[in-house]
Amino acid sequence: MKVSSICQAIDEQASERKRRLGMPRDVLPQLPYVRNYATVVTGVRRSGKSTLLDQWTSKNGGKAVSVHFDDLRLASFSPDDFLLLYEVVKERKADTLVLDEVQDIAGWEKFVVGCLDRRLRVMVTGSNAKLLSREFGSKLTGRHLNVELFPFSYSEFLRFTRQRASKLSIDEYLSIGGFPAYVESRQRMVLSELFNDILYRDIVVRYSLKDAAPIKSLATFLLGHVGCRISPSRIKDAVHVASATTILEYFNYLEETYLVQRIPRFAASSKASMSAPKKVYACDTGLVTAIESVDEANFGHKLENLVYLKLRNPDDSIFYFANDADGTECDFVVERRDGTFMAVQVCWELSRDNEAREINGAVRAMERFGLTEAVMVTRDQSDLINHGGRMIRIVPAWKWLAED
Repeated sequence: MKVSSICQAIDEQASERKRRLGMPRDVLPQLPYVRNYATVVTGVRRSGKSTLLDQWTSKNGGKAVSVHFDDLRLASFSPDDFLLLYEVVKERKADTLVLDEVQDIAGWEKFVVGCLDRRLRVMVTGSNAKLLSREFGSKLTGRHLNVELFPFSYSEFLRFTRQRASKLSIDEYLSIGGFPAYVESRQRMVLSELFNDILYRDIVVRYSLKDAAPIKSLATFLLGHVGCRISPSRIKDAVHVASATTILEYFNYLEETYLVQRIPRFAASSKASMSAPKKVYACDTGLVTAIESVDEANFGHKLENLVYLKLRNPDDSIFYFANDADGTECDFVVERRDGTFMAVQVCWELSRDNEAREINGAVRAMERFGLTEAVMVTRDQSDLINHGGRMIRIVPAWKWLAED
């Protein structure tokens, strides 16, 4: 490429970004910066990573050069062109370099290390969990700080739509999710195109898959079964994939794009945990609604998905707990970084028909992990249950999800 072409792309992108700084995200004040370390923001496509870094550079001053590589104007950018990019940075006397969706340009890690050595602030984004992998960490010689960004949380959704936490707003959030462009436009095509972009650009092209149909079938199946236990050997016929091994490979691809995530069953040994079916959750419930037709019976699973997204934290481990003796289950057991545990049960509506099952599932988890309290998240119920000295706090989702 030519320096002039790179400059033109950077300037045009900057002009376009000025129109979309948007609402400050909750993570913005905590976005880490340590000199000589790159700040790496990853997450699903269209979750707002680029806007977040624009907000950060606007807030922190200095002179930044931002380059968005997922842009046809930079389609011919090659590893050798990083030398030209550095010349642009020097010429503009920039102290901050933002590399947006850079993961597919070979050699970018060495370029980042070189920029850090020259005392530049470096911010990196990418739509691939491999950016947070051990392999990536070794290439940056440990000089990176990690942040994951997801679509709007419920609290952010409330601010963006200027609503209060309530039963009505949680129902709306459950249905449309938190992808900023969709929350603003309410055009379902935004989500269907996003789904296709994730599948084709982030998976099919990247991994040179000959046929996109099997992984699209699997992705659609998983979005329609959030909160369910999934066993590759049992679903291969339903998704038209011949091998359970291939399904596991596809699972990894889908998780790398953040489209779906799986959590294991808690077990006494890691081997037993790995062999048990895992439960699957989507990055956004609006995407579930848009891609897979869901009926009212699925609302409980979508609520469970929202609770998973609230609990998800890179520093914690999340499991589901199942008691084979009585067939009960607790939806989430979270092991915190400090070694303590918490149990969270999810129920759309606690009734006579399900009360014993839901309560017993929470109690069995409390017994197993030595807990005296658990939380049960419902659509709109509040109560407190004392079960043999163990307390279950029943809270409405709209209240619990809005808590810090």
